[in-house]
Amino acid sequence: MPFDYQLIAGSLLVLFGLVGTINAYSDRRWPIVGLIVLLIGGGFLGWAWTIAEGQLVWTDLPDAIFRLIATFL
Repeated sequence: MPFDYQLIAGSLLVLFGLVGTINAYSDRRWPIVGLIVLLIGGGFLGWAWTIAEGQLVWTDLPDAIFRLIATFL
């Protein structure tokens, strides 16, 4: 699938950005880096959605992970 790299990268960046934002709020710091990473991850997910022409569903994420692993093995 042509959107595997964008889907995986976007999901990981959104996850890391969310964790970073929550961590910054709990330490009473300004979460600018976490928010930027969150927005970049959202951009990657939007790019994957565009490439998939709106046919992207949540069950495509595990399939994309396994296809990505199979590419490098």
